[in-house]
This record gives sequence, C-alpha cells and structure tokens, in this order.
Amino acid sequence: MDKFEKIMEIIEKLEDKSNELEVLEYIQKEYGFISKEMIKFVADKLDRFEFSVENTVKYYPHLKMEGKQVIEVKICTHTACSNNGSKKILEEAKKILGVGEDETTPNGDYKLMTQRCFGQCGKGPNVKVGDEIYNKVTPEILKRLIKK
Repeated sequence: MDKFEKIMEIIEKLEDKSNELEVLEYIQKEYGFISKEMIKFVADKLDRFEFSVENTVKYYPHLKMEGKQVIEVKICTHTACSNNGSKKILEEAKKILGVGEDETTPNGDYKLMTQRCFGQCGKGPNVKVGDEIYNKVTPEILKRLIKK
C-alpha cells in the first residue's frame, strides 16, 4: 500500500469528512512532514483549495511542510533595538552564517532575516531564533544561539 492509499484510508474513516487537521496530523506522524504533493492530494480528496490546506499546515506549529525545517534568525532593526546595537548584531549574524539578509545558508539550516519589532523594545537588541525571542543580545550571545 503506497502513502496515498494509506492517506485515502484515513480520509474514508473520518467521521467528519471536513476534518483536514486529523488527516494532516496523521501524515505528519507517519512521514515526519507534509509535502506539497500530499497537500494537493488532501485538497483534492476533501474538496478544498490547495492554499487552504497549506494554510492549515502553516497555522499549526506542530505541522511541518518539509522534511528539514529552516531555522529563521530574525534581528530586530526598529529604532530602540538599532539604538542598542542591533546593526552590530546583524553584521555578526552575517559573518557567522556567511549569508546576507533574506538568504538561507548553503546547508539549508538557517535563514537570516530582519524584523521591525518584537514588542520588547526596552530589552533590545532583540533576536528571534526559531520560535524564541532573546533580549539584550551581544555578539557573544549570538554565537551561542546560532549553532552552526
């Protein structure tokens, strides 16, 4: 039985035929991620738009669209953080990762980005690595946060 037959079996067993989350959670558990191909299949079988199923995957943090997740490193560049040295932190991140803004490292582990504000202005410079926000980040702290 191939993966699509297994997914179809799950869909057929659904009590609520509109419960795409249950199908997506099965796929996540079984395969470790949800591919574009699987999203298309689920959308077709549940009579949904692909973007709708993809948005469901993106909404729930425990669902992953790729086998390997890129860790986003976001440096706050808003006024308060800039005044506290976020430009220096951004330059250090570029050196550590070997990429520029909005670029992904060659191994696909990290993507360097900037963001205007994390809502923690009094604690800057602020850096978000993955889902965690770190305050009063120094170049030394940044080196520990980015495990390259």
